[in-house]
Amino acid sequence: MLMALGGCSYRASQENEVVIITDQLGRTVTVPMHMTRISALHHFGGKIVFALGQQSRLVEQSLYGKEAQALAKVDPGFAAMPKTQEQAGHAINYESLIALRPQCAFVYASFNRSEMRQLEDAGIKVIAVKGETIEESFEAVRLMARVLNCEKNGEDYIADCRRLLSLVQDRIGNLPANKRLRVVFAGPKSVYTIATGEMLQSQMLERAGAINMGASLKGFWSDVSPEQLAAWNPDVIFIGSSLASYGVQEVLGNSQFKVLKAVQTRKVYVFPSNIGWWDYPAPQCVLGVLWTAKTLYPEQFKGVDVLKIADEHYARYVGHTFTSMGGRL
Repeated sequence: MLMALGGCSYRASQENEVVIITDQLGRTVTVPMHMTRISALHHFGGKIVFALGQQSRLVEQSLYGKEAQALAKVDPGFAAMPKTQEQAGHAINYESLIALRPQCAFVYASFNRSEMRQLEDAGIKVIAVKGETIEESFEAVRLMARVLNCEKNGEDYIADCRRLLSLVQDRIGNLPANKRLRVVFAGPKSVYTIATGEMLQSQMLERAGAINMGASLKGFWSDVSPEQLAAWNPDVIFIGSSLASYGVQEVLGNSQFKVLKAVQTRKVYVFPSNIGWWDYPAPQCVLGVLWTAKTLYPEQFKGVDVLKIADEHYARYVGHTFTSMGGRL
């Protein structure tokens, strides 16, 4: 018997149970319902596995970079797990991964198609997820929760994220348009590399009550001229976290930027966090919205302790508090 449930259906037999899903690339994938060995080959999927409380099923770390380093310092079990790549996006050691015998691998939608086929040829089911908007990331949470047979965990997690977004909306929802700050979100290469209107960062700024000066731009990190930046004359400049090859002092000390209001008022900030991006989809993205809103409008957020909220969020969805992992704001 086949029973449809949203984008997911279940088929049972005496021998096995499977779940049939449509992933976020529109691909139909059939996987065992009760998988015990999984992998996530991108930090997005890995973070969701942790948020769902299913990290015990991972055959490799599935978190990368500074976040993995921070967690390894406080979690010996995690530190002892194998690595198949040092950073998300770096070359995957497929021989090592296949030897770990995962039943499925969660990959990001931009994952190389030939590499997806390589995994499938090795008998590993591949499920593509993505989160270029907050709502799209929630769809990914629901999809992975269905695959991992823990749908209540997924809904609880989404509800917690929505509560944080509602906290922000309650504080700045009535802010008039002429009081909303004009912001440039600068990317990894330079202050002239700007988050476009098609990126998650633009939605985060909007939800935090800001106006993204790059909202009309298209694509992924658009380069603009010094003249364009001067014409925008933003109230605030955010420097994207982790990937930045420059910092606040490089912007404040650059004579070309002295005409910018954000520089004159010293409102140039590096986006958190030092142990993993908050300007990236779930689970930390909602913390990034909260931090942004409080940074822009501190008067509206008196009594809101972002660090305390981050500690609670990490404790529940990573297993250790933000501060215990070395996180700071």
